[in-house]
Amino acid sequence: MSRKYLYLIILLALSQLNYSVIADTGPTIYLCCRDTNNQTNLLSDFMYFVPLISPVDVTNEKSENNQQIGYVISCTKDSKKKSFKSSCEFRMEGQGSNLNDFDKEGMIERNKKNVKEGDDIKNILDYIKFNGEGYGKIDIFGDIENGEEVVKKVVVHFNARGSQSPVYAGLYSVKSENGNYSYDNKYDTKVARVNTLTFVENQDIPKMDIKVASVGKDEESLGILQGIIGSIANLVIQPFEITQIGNDEMLRLGLALYNEQKKFTFPKAENLIPKSEQGN
Repeated sequence: MSRKYLYLIILLALSQLNYSVIADTGPTIYLCCRDTNNQTNLLSDFMYFVPLISPVDVTNEKSENNQQIGYVISCTKDSKKKSFKSSCEFRMEGQGSNLNDFDKEGMIERNKKNVKEGDDIKNILDYIKFNGEGYGKIDIFGDIENGEEVVKKVVVHFNARGSQSPVYAGLYSVKSENGNYSYDNKYDTKVARVNTLTFVENQDIPKMDIKVASVGKDEESLGILQGIIGSIANLVIQPFEITQIGNDEMLRLGLALYNEQKKFTFPKAENLIPKSEQGN
C-alpha cells in the first residue's frame, strides 16, 4: 500500500473519530453576556441540565413554533481568601413551552426504595415544564482548596427581579395494589410553580433540592391560597435523586460562569430519548 493511500485512510479514521466525539456531547451554550457576545441559546439547550440530571428515560417536547431562548444578562463575583461566590442573572424569553417528561414506571421504581412495603409513594416528579418568559439567577458558592476554586453549591432561581417563575413541575402519588405500584393507580396529581433548584457537592446519593412558590391542580389555579399551600409543601417535598454526572455538570457550569468562560458544552444526556424515537 502506498503512503498516499495509507495517509488517506488515517485521515478518514481520524475524521470518523472526531465525528464520534462531537456526536457524543450535548449542546454548547453561550455564557455571559448577551450585551457583549450578542449570542442567545435555544431554551432547550440553555436548560439541557434537566434531561442530564434525569435518572430515568426522559423526553423533550417543544410547543409548535416555539420561540423560547435563554441567555445570561450579567455576572458579579466576589473572592475571599478561603471562599468565593458569584451571581449570574439570566433571561428566558419568547413565546412557547418546553416540556421534559420523565418515564412514569421508571420514576415509580426508583422511588419504591424510599418507602416501606405497602405504603404510598408520594410526590413523584412527573415532568418539568418551562412555559413562557421570565428572569432567573444562578448563585454559585465555593471554597478555595490548595489554591484552586471548588464549587460547593449552585442554586438556580427562576423568580429573579420579583417576577413569577415560568417553571412548573408535575407531581403525583401512587397507591400500592397488592404490593405493586403502577402509574394507573396515581392520585393527588398537582402542579407546582418552581422557584429554585439546588445542587450540592459531595453527596453519597446526588439529590436536587426543589423549592416551590405555589401548588395547585393546574397552572391556571396557582394563586395566593396556593402560595400558602406551596409554603407547606416545601416542608414535605423531599429532594429528588438525580444522576451523578448531572450534579457534577451543574457544579462545573457554576465554575465556568465564575471563571467568565464564554462557552460551555454539556455532556450527552444518556437518558434523553431522541425525538425520532419518541412515541415508538
